[in-house]
Amino acid sequence: MNIRLGISTNFAIKRWADPEDWVRMVAKDLGLEQIQFSFDQFDPRSRQDIMAAYAYRVRNACEKYGARIHSTFTGLSIYPHNLLYHPLAEGREDAVDWFVKAFAMTRELGADAIGGPYGGMDLATFRDPERREEIEALAEEVLVRLLWLAEDYGIKTFYWEQTPILREGPVGIDSTRRHLERINRLRGGKGAEFALCLDVGHAISPDAGAEDRDPYRWLESLAPQAPIIHLQQTDGRYDRHWPFTAGSKSRGIIDADKVLRAIRTSGAADTLLLIEVGHPFEEQDDRVWQDVAESVEYWREALKNITSNEGAR
Repeated sequence: MNIRLGISTNFAIKRWADPEDWVRMVAKDLGLEQIQFSFDQFDPRSRQDIMAAYAYRVRNACEKYGARIHSTFTGLSIYPHNLLYHPLAEGREDAVDWFVKAFAMTRELGADAIGGPYGGMDLATFRDPERREEIEALAEEVLVRLLWLAEDYGIKTFYWEQTPILREGPVGIDSTRRHLERINRLRGGKGAEFALCLDVGHAISPDAGAEDRDPYRWLESLAPQAPIIHLQQTDGRYDRHWPFTAGSKSRGIIDADKVLRAIRTSGAADTLLLIEVGHPFEEQDDRVWQDVAESVEYWREALKNITSNEGAR
């Protein structure tokens, strides 16, 4: 079992915009090598020469400090859009345009993987069974087309992030597994692989059964299909993205030792854990950084413990 630790740039949104700053902070101050780049840091629809200049800065900073962009991620700014589930054809084509430009920026950043949710239905569509089935089929058709296109940009993997919202796709363990299998079957072995990004804070859907609201069951069942796992502290009621601090531990349900044991039980061979914490923009900046550093240390210690225990066997 190989488990590595990295971090999403989610923590840096609006506070640390220059790659020289956030790459240094991650690699030198936190001691992490693997970075997932959120498109909240920079819009992939920017003019091509501007985007390329920014990506050049990121690559230079990574080389300078010994870090790498493992993958890119959709981020909060595009998440509220309907994207591939848009009820209108022009809305879905606009989503294709966004993803293609995101593929291009991913390549410029030196990464070969991208991830995130790929859309959500509007209420009118969701509440009409026939229309819902139609849009689901259209979304899958467009998604497969995107996976094929991704290969042209050197993208090897698309990490789909399952969410707790039924209008955005499956909310259960078995239905999530079936969706992964179906999309990979539809792409026919061509294009980017459709893999899972499992977020430990997403086992909270009110539309799911009791077992599907247990984050450890998700890990035990699906960690082998989830090469990357997002880490956040949550109370099991909402998608909180709290840090892993002493203050949040008393009200949170995510325990590092339990997470690592569940991954080990699953039989997953290679897993990248990505800390994905978010603070209100009103939070004091020094507090944000302190929480991020404490969260990294919490998971680093847990990884040391499980490694020591395995070595003692």
